[in-house]
Amino acid sequence: MTRLHNLLYLRCVAIVGQSAAILVIHFILLMPLPLAPVWAIIAVLFACNGYLVYRVYYHRLSLSDEGVAIQITIDMMALAALLYFTGGVNNPFVSLLLLPLALAAVMLPLGYLVGLVVLSVFLYASLMVSFVPLPAIPTQWQQTISLHTLAMWLNFVLSAALITGFIGYLAQKNRDTERAIANFEEIQLRQEQILALGTLAAGTAHELATPLATISVLAHDLRPQVSTHLYEDVDLLCQQIQQCKQLLNNMVQRVELAQIQEFSLLSVQQLVTKVLDKFQLLRPMIKVQYIAQPLYSHIFLACDATLEQALINLLNNAADASSAHVEIQLHQHSQQVMIDVCDKGLGLASDILNMIGQDKISTKGEQGMGIGLFLANATLERLGGEINFLARDGGGVIARVILPIHHVDSA
Repeated sequence: MTRLHNLLYLRCVAIVGQSAAILVIHFILLMPLPLAPVWAIIAVLFACNGYLVYRVYYHRLSLSDEGVAIQITIDMMALAALLYFTGGVNNPFVSLLLLPLALAAVMLPLGYLVGLVVLSVFLYASLMVSFVPLPAIPTQWQQTISLHTLAMWLNFVLSAALITGFIGYLAQKNRDTERAIANFEEIQLRQEQILALGTLAAGTAHELATPLATISVLAHDLRPQVSTHLYEDVDLLCQQIQQCKQLLNNMVQRVELAQIQEFSLLSVQQLVTKVLDKFQLLRPMIKVQYIAQPLYSHIFLACDATLEQALINLLNNAADASSAHVEIQLHQHSQQVMIDVCDKGLGLASDILNMIGQDKISTKGEQGMGIGLFLANATLERLGGEINFLARDGGGVIARVILPIHHVDSA
């Protein structure tokens, strides 16, 4: 598609430039040209451009190498025909025959390029022996300016502008492609790391099942053998063991669900409510303040089994930073939803804020492994979203989750 756009734009420039040159020479400089064949040639170019527009904007089709070579051949033949009726090689703009070759050099394989070079050499040689001479320069212009010198200067300016502009455009495209490839490779590497973590987590879950079952049996058997004042501690131990077993079961269920169904639509309100309900079960002592700005409509997001866990991880981090001040705020901006998880802790340095989520970095010392935010960031990337960490006014951190809107129900 890019090659087709390049041909379309450059041919538009050629048509406008050639038409302007004909009008100036014939009507301003009063040098009569054979207008009928000249305008017929430009009309052919215009028709070919219309065909390209039709291919691009209505059929979304692209050209093969052969199609691109044919279009460049048409441009060269049209330019050679115009030069034939306007002085041949004596026309100062004859060097413009090199521009289609520059275009072909960056668009086509070597075989097509060699064929076009041979064609251009043949056309140039033909224009040396057969052409319609340019009309004489009117007397009033002969003593004021040298039209040939002026035309050569204009030819140089035009060639320099087109070549540098086109090569600069291609260089920028190449840099953009390299950046996109680098970003893709970085994402792939991160996904491989996540896959390794997932494999390790699955193996660990199986390994933990047996010792947890043993601990559970021992804890229940231990209760009748301890003093009455220790009953509460033993019961708490049993509850924690049961919670660990439930977490392992949830992990297995999430993996099975992810294998069956990748994404599902969920409203923003439903998502936040489910996340808060689960978080309150995990940490009932933490009170989360929920602040929702008025939404424009009923919005649905693409969610999977890991998105809720990613938001719970952010809430856990906020609760660890300031257990008494945890907030979750909801905003809508254009076609995106922003979910802010806020705390009023000590905050983080700006360099750490920029690195969080890109690598396994922990701010909790020995108590943290640094993979929670890393996995949360990877989850949001898969869903087409992102996460940004901002310093909060008055102290603390804002973890801003940005997700694209997939469906809107105005009802």
